[in-house]
Amino acid sequence: MTEFPAWFDPDKDRMLTPSTVKGLLHPIRLRVFDLLQVDGPATATTLGRKIGQSTALVSYHLRVLAEHGFVVEDGERGDRRDRWWRAAHRSALFTFRAAEDPGTPETVEDAVAFMHLVAQESHRKVLAFISSLGGQPGAELAELPWTSGSWALDLTADEAKQLRREMGELVARYRRRSPNPPPDTVRVHTAFQIVPEEE
Repeated sequence: MTEFPAWFDPDKDRMLTPSTVKGLLHPIRLRVFDLLQVDGPATATTLGRKIGQSTALVSYHLRVLAEHGFVVEDGERGDRRDRWWRAAHRSALFTFRAAEDPGTPETVEDAVAFMHLVAQESHRKVLAFISSLGGQPGAELAELPWTSGSWALDLTADEAKQLRREMGELVARYRRRSPNPPPDTVRVHTAFQIVPEEE
């Protein structure tokens, strides 16, 4: 059986494995899926406006996402001409460690492609933030809480697993699901990787 993080609820969250990511193997689909999970239900028109794509193109990708069970129509909103969509799950987490889906050569290739897309989307968000800093007064920049950094560590496999668990537990402490967060709350992008350096 797959070992879930403490915050993960199998009834609300989806565990992605090598054989289940195929429907997300497109940058537009990944961004649309992310927006629906983070911002909630939306129409193809609204989503297209956010990512700079046409309604028709976004509608196509929404249908593909729906075919793979990532999104569903939101029947409580809209009508036939104004279809609303929502994420089928609260969040999604990818793993290679699902005993029931160890992966085949083909599905592992899909998983690698998915991981590339996720890394590229994370990189895009970081670069967009860095670009936004230009022209801001230094005093204001000094007060910003945001950061980006990297560290080289010498770890055993067991230490890497422990660090992964501890970082997951730390982030879980800040996962806010309240519909009424504090007024100064902003959504932030966090990313964490532990990968071996090239030799």
